[in-house]
Amino acid sequence: MKSIVGFYRRLQLLQSRLWMRIVLSVLALAACAGYFIPILTFSYEADRERSVIFEALMGPEAEENQRVLRETGTIVTTGRVYEIDERFMPDLFDEEGQLINPQFTVFLALQEDFQAMLEWAPRWLVTQPDTTWVVGGLTLAWLWMITWIGLIVPFLITVGATLGLYLLTGWLGLSDLQLGIAGIGLLTFTFLLLVRLLLVILSWPNQVMSVAHTVIKEASRTRLTVLFIIVILILLPLLPLTLDADSALRYQVQNFMSRSLEYTFALAACMTLLLACGTVAFEIRDRHIWHVMSKPVGQFQYLVGKWLGIVLLNGCVLAVAGVSVFLYIQYLRTTNVSTGMAADEDRFVVAEEILAAREYTQPVMATPDEVEIDAEIDRIIANDSAYSTYGEEGILPQVRWRLRKDLLENLERQQRTIPPGRNGQPGGRTFRFEGLQEARTGLSPLTLSYQFIIRQADEHERYVAGFLFNDDRENVLLREYIPTVPQVIRIPPGLVRPDGTLDITILNYFEPPPGRYFGQIFFEQGRFEILYRVGGFETNFLRAMLVLLIKLGVLAGLGVFFATFLNFPVACLSAFTVFVGGQMAPYLADSLTLYFPEKVDDVDWDNMGQVMKWGFESTIRGLAQGMVFMLGAFGEYHPVGDLVEGRNVGWRVVLSSFWRLEVIWGGITLVLGWLVLRSRQLAIYSGGQS
Repeated sequence: MKSIVGFYRRLQLLQSRLWMRIVLSVLALAACAGYFIPILTFSYEADRERSVIFEALMGPEAEENQRVLRETGTIVTTGRVYEIDERFMPDLFDEEGQLINPQFTVFLALQEDFQAMLEWAPRWLVTQPDTTWVVGGLTLAWLWMITWIGLIVPFLITVGATLGLYLLTGWLGLSDLQLGIAGIGLLTFTFLLLVRLLLVILSWPNQVMSVAHTVIKEASRTRLTVLFIIVILILLPLLPLTLDADSALRYQVQNFMSRSLEYTFALAACMTLLLACGTVAFEIRDRHIWHVMSKPVGQFQYLVGKWLGIVLLNGCVLAVAGVSVFLYIQYLRTTNVSTGMAADEDRFVVAEEILAAREYTQPVMATPDEVEIDAEIDRIIANDSAYSTYGEEGILPQVRWRLRKDLLENLERQQRTIPPGRNGQPGGRTFRFEGLQEARTGLSPLTLSYQFIIRQADEHERYVAGFLFNDDRENVLLREYIPTVPQVIRIPPGLVRPDGTLDITILNYFEPPPGRYFGQIFFEQGRFEILYRVGGFETNFLRAMLVLLIKLGVLAGLGVFFATFLNFPVACLSAFTVFVGGQMAPYLADSLTLYFPEKVDDVDWDNMGQVMKWGFESTIRGLAQGMVFMLGAFGEYHPVGDLVEGRNVGWRVVLSSFWRLEVIWGGITLVLGWLVLRSRQLAIYSGGQS
């Protein structure tokens, strides 16, 4: 035993030598460069070839090149021949010989080139140079931190223990568990590494940093906090075992992304509130805060330090969770669920529509003329005898407001309605999309997303709709749809006009019986839109994680504030109540649009039952409105949902959430906490009051 301890100490001494750290840093750099540079070189060359092939299929010589592809299964450009597996050829062209999806054709043309690289490099690195840069940089930074913080020996011990468990689970036939075991070991060590790095950074002589340093050390000793962290570190690597292996790849990726990030945020939020409430409430209860306040640390610096320590701890949790989720998604996207062309199509959808940052645009709706609206309201009032009792005074302004609201809703609904067919001819309505200049110049296809409602909206029924693009009546695209079920159509970017507009006509082929008028197609607002790619998944994922960190920062400030004047249980109850209210605020806002108590003048004040009903409904609506006003901003930002759908989480969203949540609401809670501490008697010492 003594020899083992002595050997361990000699290794620790050796790793502390400056020359050893320099040598190991150079070796880490050489290893990363030797592995990632060939992948990057190939990836950028593949991107160049992808652009060349796309230009050949869609450029000036597109007709000739598509003819050669149909006849020979090859694409000839820049002196090189690209072959496509003959099994895929029948699915690439429509009945008229037109290329259906040029982007997917390019994807198939480069499959042979990737095979040699795939023998030693993962597909997700080979096909994505941006991801390769991210992974390479993170790997090098990770190795350098291990070297310079002095954790080489613990790293080797962790690797040995993890490798032993990995081999043991494989020997026991638990192959599905092997990846989870490796992930648990990697994530645990990475989290400890980041915490150690934080402690080094926070050791800088500063009042706020000193308090934050204490919070980090306190969190590492608090069993409840450690429990939440352990659950996250174990849950994430094991979560892939819960995926349905028989479902399509796109659904596996979306389910894993949604579950992992939602679970991580929920657990981190609970940990944040408990730690924020406990770290202040217990110090006040046990009078430990006097030892801090007796030093040159002000009340506001104390609260900011507490808040900063919790935010940095959450940053470590989200960093580890984010890297884990990101890397497993990249691994998952290369797995084969289907076979043949279905597998390639599935991977294409994942790469272009899910693991992407896509903006969306909705059709332009006509703005009603204010003069015509007022004239129509006057006509309704004049023709309806029910309004004659109001006269020129009374509640006529309220009546006009309600009529105006109903009229605008009906006009908007009419614009989203496609009439049924008549006499063998389909009904139709044209919608114009604008602002698609950026989508027109891209290589990725546009996605038309729609969700139609017709008749009883029975999901067991199927109907046929037609789509015309830019009024091209010679090419009608027919699609069978299921009411209320979202569906998509991929549109070549070349259909967008130079001014960035695109007209889409929906044809309703359902024809009701003579004399009947039901059968209109209708879509809700936001259920008919075009999505187009504007960026990659890597930066979109980073921005989504930043928004989650900002939301956790608000919860940290909230917990610290409540703990300044409440004991631990009550502070936790109050903080969790506000947290749940913030999460529910968007749903309450939607409900308020349909929840209206009776008008005051409509209440029969002699009827006690009606008065009580009005009072109850008014109170509920008032409380709900107050909650939406106070907490609505917290629930509005839901980056995980956008990330799962492949929507862009822009920097504007990050800055907006930072300003509205962190600066305004987080700042208000800290200032209020400071005011509370200033007025509280924290301790008595030698007759003095703090």
